[in-house]
Amino acid sequence: MATALRGTCVGALLVLACDAPVSPEPKAAPAVPELAACEPVGDDAWPEPWADAELEVLARVNALRARGGSCGVLQFSPAPPLRMQPNLRCAARLHTDDMVERAYVSSVDPDGLGAGNRIARLEYNAATFAEVVAVVTEDDIDELDDADDVVTAWRDNPTSCWQLFARELTEVGVGGREATYMAKEAEEPQRAAYWTLTLATPR
Repeated sequence: MATALRGTCVGALLVLACDAPVSPEPKAAPAVPELAACEPVGDDAWPEPWADAELEVLARVNALRARGGSCGVLQFSPAPPLRMQPNLRCAARLHTDDMVERAYVSSVDPDGLGAGNRIARLEYNAATFAEVVAVVTEDDIDELDDADDVVTAWRDNPTSCWQLFARELTEVGVGGREATYMAKEAEEPQRAAYWTLTLATPR
């Protein structure tokens, strides 16, 4: 019995003499919530370059908000930055996927459902919301360049511009994905980047 105790003590002393175990790196929070509806657009399913491009869109929109700007006759003073919200990001990615799969470009899907219905189904309780979509067509797809192009297009369009600057919108989801787009009277599809920007403020 005494021998066993001495062995235990020696083992304890050796452990104390060694360096403390290194704590594992904290696992990054998932881009979208762990809801069944979000699985098709989760971290494992979404291409990393497009996830990075979504963050670039957020950075460029927030740079516009920090400066303030104008949308036609409307003037906007500097506004606080938007925060990427996982449920809204899931909603934006799902809508981008749906536009690609069903070949349309609109905030209202072919079933007549808009952003409000979609974000409510993803457990986001919005006090107010807005959404803008776009397709950027180019011969060569460059995710970060497309991020710049789409923010510029939204800024220069009077119907979407104000949504980038609105102070009453505080959270956002961005969904970007490469696909093809068949323009009217075109002979063949073009390479394209589909984008959804879903903005809201929680209750």
